[in-house]
Amino acid sequence: MAEENRVFKLPDLGEGLTEAELVQWLVKEGDTVELNQPICEVETEKALVEIPSPFAGRVVKTYGDVGETIEVGKPLIEVQATGEAPKTGRKEVLVGYGPEEEGTVSKRRRRIGKGKKAEAEAEPEPEPLVRALATPPVRKLAKEMGVDIDALTGTGKDGRVTREDVIAASEGGEAAAASGVELAPAQRIVRREAEGPEEERVALRATRRSIAEKMVRSAFSIPHVAEWLDIDATEMMRLRNDLKSAPEAEGIKISPLPILVKALIAAIRPYPLVNSSWDQDTKEIVIKHRYHIGIATDTDRGLLVPVIRDADQLNVFQIASEIARLATAARDGKATVAELTGSTITITNVGSFGMTSGTPIINHPEAAILAPGVIARRPWVVDDQIVPRDVMTLSLSFDHRIIDGAYAGRFLRYLADLIEKPARLFGVL
Repeated sequence: MAEENRVFKLPDLGEGLTEAELVQWLVKEGDTVELNQPICEVETEKALVEIPSPFAGRVVKTYGDVGETIEVGKPLIEVQATGEAPKTGRKEVLVGYGPEEEGTVSKRRRRIGKGKKAEAEAEPEPEPLVRALATPPVRKLAKEMGVDIDALTGTGKDGRVTREDVIAASEGGEAAAASGVELAPAQRIVRREAEGPEEERVALRATRRSIAEKMVRSAFSIPHVAEWLDIDATEMMRLRNDLKSAPEAEGIKISPLPILVKALIAAIRPYPLVNSSWDQDTKEIVIKHRYHIGIATDTDRGLLVPVIRDADQLNVFQIASEIARLATAARDGKATVAELTGSTITITNVGSFGMTSGTPIINHPEAAILAPGVIARRPWVVDDQIVPRDVMTLSLSFDHRIIDGAYAGRFLRYLADLIEKPARLFGVL
């Protein structure tokens, strides 16, 4: 076979992304790589991505250090390739973290670090390093805490190293990680304050930096206004309990959120400005006629917004499934760029962590963001009688260039009516 040095450049990662941060190398100079073997992990503004090698051969040179930002089209790796080069113009396929691919990726990783065949025949080859099964956020945590994740015995499914394993190892070594023993948070804080420095600085990674920049842009380019409304969510909770017992709900977690999504879509139709954006260049309002609902999700990498696309075409059970799937993908670092972009309006469920209400920053460039608060039993007046009801606060932050306070108030009241009497949804959906 012919051998030729070939330079592989960082490919186009889609969605207009122009750069990525190098998270870790999966190969080193001198290693032998196979076609499509993952060679490194990079982090864009939206997701973690594994980059596969388009060549088979020996790694001659790697470009870039961990933590460095690399522009699309810049050299990534040089390989002394064997065999024919791939056809010009072939689109590179990025290896993701989906369940069907993960086992394959793990097997490929176990081949990394083997020496040349001739050297293996001359003397016994040392046992190759076996990389621990772990998601990218867990690997990131281990690196930040100074834990050798590949030396840990995972307590998760199929031996996967979990976040708890890493924390336990940082406190008490491998024995603590294997046993699942972990110090209480207060104990950990005391130890770190006593033994560690008085302060530390945390460099912003690509995703966290993108979130920070987007929040600043939103806060200083959009004139935010917020309105609140307390509503009686008792009937919605009854509907939710009824849906939970339906045959279609088997294996699906039915929370109030999917019902809220359906009510939000129904309320947008007579109030379309809520589902719009502001075009700064043309000074025009762009009303969206598709309903891509963003669901703000708390992850180890920051607040991400996976998107339920064309949510108006899905029923409550399908929306519930999508919310669960997208949230898991976002938290595990498996969500694609396409799944994290393109929302037309966002819901941030502050009630999920016990908050009554909040004034969320609009997800730029959208016109509004809805924040449902915690649903709790409170005194409520019904037919001049004070009775306990399931009460929730709705908070709406909106772009005052597009939406006036009275318009927002009418929208909130209409949305509240649909939630308080969810049977009305059958007449508007």
